[in-house]
Amino acid sequence: MDSRPRTVAGRIVESVAGTERRRLLVVVGVPVLFVALIDLTANFGVLVLFLAAGLAAFLYTRPTGQQTVAASCYGVGVLLIGLFLLELYWNGVQGSTEPLFGTATRLLWRAVTGTSLIGLGLWLRQSEL
Repeated sequence: MDSRPRTVAGRIVESVAGTERRRLLVVVGVPVLFVALIDLTANFGVLVLFLAAGLAAFLYTRPTGQQTVAASCYGVGVLLIGLFLLELYWNGVQGSTEPLFGTATRLLWRAVTGTSLIGLGLWLRQSEL
């Protein structure tokens, strides 16, 4: 009998680790959702497609279901923070009429979500599920 408590994260990891097909679904599904989210909220053009392809390759190299789920969380988190910083940089370099503080507050959801996803991914990678 397993004495560890059943958590939502444990169930998700167990489901993904069940078969290779489910793991590949995560490898393909997470980058597709990332592209859909960023494409709806920003105009980065083909850059988002390259980032999603890199994320898919990164996820594919993870050997276990738990590592795949953890990498999908912190991978998307790192990309969100990177895009947040990139847009702040572009706003400053291109001399936008919007103040830098206004851009930062408008895009703050990316930084907060990215930081949360990185923390969740690192927790998933370290924990015994």
